[in-house]
Amino acid sequence: MLLAVETSGMTGSLAVFADGQVVAERMLESEGRRHAQTLVQETGQLLSGAGLKIEQLTAVAVSSGPGSFTGLRVGLVFAKTLSWLRGIPLLSVNTLQAIAQQCSEQHSEVLSISDAQRGEVFGVVCRRDHDGRILRPVAEVQVFGVADLPAVTVVAGPVVEQHRGVLEQLSGRKLVALSPRAATVAVLGADQLQRGQTAVPELLEPLYVRPSYAEEKRAAAGG
Repeated sequence: MLLAVETSGMTGSLAVFADGQVVAERMLESEGRRHAQTLVQETGQLLSGAGLKIEQLTAVAVSSGPGSFTGLRVGLVFAKTLSWLRGIPLLSVNTLQAIAQQCSEQHSEVLSISDAQRGEVFGVVCRRDHDGRILRPVAEVQVFGVADLPAVTVVAGPVVEQHRGVLEQLSGRKLVALSPRAATVAVLGADQLQRGQTAVPELLEPLYVRPSYAEEKRAAAGG
């Protein structure tokens, strides 16, 4: 039984995956993304509501970015601690892949984007694997200007509405407004577990892609 943790965006969520499917999911308030202790309480409520116990967990998957600096740190600390305390495997799921995975199965290629601030977006192209079940990134996450996105027909992500005016000027694009969900993190985490692609808790860090604006300002000032 796998627990999935998603705290990268404005809203967070938790999900439980067992017997090949998501059996429970719980949305988090913004407070739940800022404090690991709140995640402990929310996890307890999710499991008890589904008639499950924490002792039944056999793996934990976490959305590792890109996303909110604070949210990612909280989610990773919680998942890494749970992995260590329970002695269970830890899976690290690319947040943009989790967004793309929510798209309809009719889409074989998806450009997944999220907010990179400063009028830019994080983006990665995902394509379906040979059996059509999983959308997998074909390159590393990059930073793009909204008008300079790769020529992919389907564009998905939580910032689609924010940039709809520019995106609609790019001919032939299908826009899908989606935010990452723990249910999809669970599906991708289970796939990684089956493939033996586990993370090392001591080495796993959030995928920030680039420093925050505040960090860049400090570096420029020599601080």
